Amino acid sequence: MNTERKTKKITVRFPKRMKSEMQLTLVKGGYGLNGKSRWLKESISTFLKLKDFIDYVDQGININQAELSEVEAFYLDIETIQMLKDAYLQVRVNNPLFEGIQSALIRTAVVYQLMLK
Repeated sequence: MNTERKTKKITVRFPKRMKSEMQLTLVKGGYGLNGKSRWLKESISTFLKLKDFIDYVDQGININQAELSEVEAFYLDIETIQMLKDAYLQVRVNNPLFEGIQSALIRTAVVYQLMLK
């Protein structure tokens, strides 16, 4: 019996405004509020495929920590989790003191995707 999970629950804090814009984009894009995990997976994958994604990651950490009042939980597949892990290592090599890398990567991917709309 294979008990290996194909998805993992991720929790990230967002500013209230970013969460609202994300929800509006989900509805307008036809994802509906139940398609949040799929939209985030696509956003993260698109962002991490950029050659220079590391140059943008500072945007995810520069968000005022006090504004991170909204907690969002969602599920990502194993492939996307691995992409995040690989990106984490790249950021860590370039910026050894960078904290909250996974959340910063996800927030930056959301900002990037919202800018594309």
